[in-house]
Parts: sequence; structure tokens; C-alpha cells
Amino acid sequence: MTDLSLAALKLQTAIRLLIRRAYTLNIPDGPTRSEQGVLVWLEAKGEMTPGDLAAMEKVRPQTMGQTLDSLDRRHWIKRTPHPSDRRQVLISLSPSGSKGLLKRRALRQAWLVDELKKLNPKDCQILVEGIEILDRIAQS
Repeated sequence: MTDLSLAALKLQTAIRLLIRRAYTLNIPDGPTRSEQGVLVWLEAKGEMTPGDLAAMEKVRPQTMGQTLDSLDRRHWIKRTPHPSDRRQVLISLSPSGSKGLLKRRALRQAWLVDELKKLNPKDCQILVEGIEILDRIAQS
């Protein structure tokens, strides 16, 4: 295995572990991981049909229906009639859904900031430079 191959493997492992750790952080009455995924899509894309959301999350329509029902009970989404297809509804993020999403993000952000504070200044600077490089790779 080349040095670059080993570095790529270590990077993938570190990213996966960081994501898993971040998703273990929960707030009382916060969104579940599946609910979080739906809220993120709605924030990024705006109104979507349940079928579109199911496709984006790679779940069955029935599973998405259960997630949407849960979000609806919590008033985190709004359902409005589709303008051109009366059989469809459009799902959008409600203000309280946006707040729930921001709370969970803030929790993960605070955890990560606390972890970064544990680094020595040199390591922190290296990490900041590395993040800029990773961002360029991700944007390419």
C-alpha cells in the first residue's frame, strides 16, 4: 500500500468515526437521525414531495411516511397541497423544525470545538490548514 493509499484509508476512517461520534450526541426531544436527514434535505432543497424525500434518503416510501408523521406530530414540518397534482403534498421545514435542526447542530458544534481546544496550538494550526485542503478536494 502506498503512502497516499494509507493516508486515504486513515482519512476515511477518521471521518467515519467523527461522524458516528457526532451522531451519538442527543438532546432531549431532539430529532432522531432519520428525522435529522429529512430536516437537512428540506433546509437545503426547500419543499419536496414525500417520494422525493424517500429517494434522497434511500428509504421506502412507507418508511418515509412514518418519519414524516413523526415530524408532523412535533410540528417540525408543514404539509401543503401540491399546486399541480392534487394526489401529492409538498413537505417543507417549519420554523420549529428549523430550531430543532439548529439545536442539534449547535450541540455537535460545541462538542467538536471542545475537542479542538484540547489540541496544542501547532496541531490546531495544521488541522485548520488541512481542513482548507480537504474543502478544496470536496469542492472539486
